[in-house]
Amino acid sequence: MIFAALAVAHANAGGPARPSPAPSAAAAGSAAPSRSNHPVATGSGFAPTEQTLFAPIVELAPAGPYRAARAMAILDRQLAFQRKISFHPEIGESLQKVIDVMPPRQSTMIRAAALYSRDDIPWSASRDATHEIAVAGRPDGTNYQFSLSPRYVSPEEPERMAGMFALTPVTDSRDGGTQSVIGTLGGELLIDTYGGGAIVDMTAAMLREVRGDLKPPWDTVEGGFNHHDEAALARFSRDMPALAACIGHYLKINNVLDEFDRSGVPVVLFNLDAEVRTEALRPYPHLYNFYRKVASVVAADSAIIDSHGNYWMRTRFDHGRIRIIFMDRGGTLTPFNAAFAPAGDGVALETIARGEYRTEASIIATRLGMNFGLAQVGFTTDFTRDSDSVAIQNRMNEVPALVAPPGIHKLVDLIAGGFLRALAQGHGGLSAAISSRRQPGGMYRFAAGLHGEFDYSPTLEFLARIGDAIADEHNDEVRAEERKLGEGLFDALVADYNNARAKILDLDSNQDSPP
Repeated sequence: MIFAALAVAHANAGGPARPSPAPSAAAAGSAAPSRSNHPVATGSGFAPTEQTLFAPIVELAPAGPYRAARAMAILDRQLAFQRKISFHPEIGESLQKVIDVMPPRQSTMIRAAALYSRDDIPWSASRDATHEIAVAGRPDGTNYQFSLSPRYVSPEEPERMAGMFALTPVTDSRDGGTQSVIGTLGGELLIDTYGGGAIVDMTAAMLREVRGDLKPPWDTVEGGFNHHDEAALARFSRDMPALAACIGHYLKINNVLDEFDRSGVPVVLFNLDAEVRTEALRPYPHLYNFYRKVASVVAADSAIIDSHGNYWMRTRFDHGRIRIIFMDRGGTLTPFNAAFAPAGDGVALETIARGEYRTEASIIATRLGMNFGLAQVGFTTDFTRDSDSVAIQNRMNEVPALVAPPGIHKLVDLIAGGFLRALAQGHGGLSAAISSRRQPGGMYRFAAGLHGEFDYSPTLEFLARIGDAIADEHNDEVRAEERKLGEGLFDALVADYNNARAKILDLDSNQDSPP
């Protein structure tokens, strides 16, 4: 279903992460890696139609008696925490002063080398000449408080976080200024609910929910809205009416999924094709104006690809049109080729111990009939999992390709080419990681970070300043309205979850009563 698929998309996309050592053993050469000792989910194929779409949350609790009841107690705590940290941030006075003198976050890393020498930023200096800003976070009633910290200290209490932005000089220019820096942006969060392994297991369970009606007449081409889509949307509306209504308010759904008969085996191509209803954003005037500017000029693509060139997921944002595509066969994630046909065996995500895949992306902005942007932005990702931890390591594969009109491509390369080459090749290239590890006492430590070399580029910085002038005009207001809209969707999901509590507890029906 849509909610499940969006969660699957998020879980597979990875993201920036705190640097950590690469796995000691080589990862598998495809996205279908070796199996772990985690048990394969019982029952093959798709979940029964009568089962609630909230059933996958049982994966948040360890197996055993009253698992659904225990999972709900865990999720209740996580939802309360998530509301605070996601939608009600409070910035301490000292930290706000730092934010006020820093460039907008969109260009912070572009300007990293120039920022190093700024004496109006209250850096904490170290023996290796690293300049660092440290941040601490903690719950504060219904809000989440972020404050400036004198140094980076790993959190030791649940729902506490620590973050840092650090710059270390690499080379000096002839005038004594900083020419290049190693930039690190990262942090840790300690929670007492669940770790990355449970998220993977829940995502795998969600895949077994992705279906329409699995009945003929089957689709023969992708993209046609028919009874398969109607069945999927009907089930989504049945189990998550509030969230379905919100999504329908903001998105026009052109297609949800296509169901094919491949040699007698039903195959589901989740093929979301939706358009943002721009007018639905009018109650958020700053976000509405910002989105109209962005949606009218931006197209972005990304794909997760294995070593054979097959796809595991494709996404696209094209001037307000959203596409999310992946294949589900028998409840397992399945590779597919450019013709949207299965290209290998499906993978039960909860059984993966180690694997490798590639992510390729591009982003293009169109101005005055000309295209500018980046293409061939590629990362190789290593995934590892054991009984206590999950780790995702990303590394940039090559120098991204600049996109610009032929007449000015060389000029654009002079402005930004050196910066991109240092980013992709300097000190091992841009790397990112995200991990979670189980701690003693039932805690889970999440760590994330980004690490790379950033050259000083006066011309690129000048152009960034022009962009900052536009971003500054609406930056705070847009983010506030984004949080308000997001909390509305969150409220809808929580309302549906609370209404489904009895059906979730029915999953424990073989027990007498919860503890």
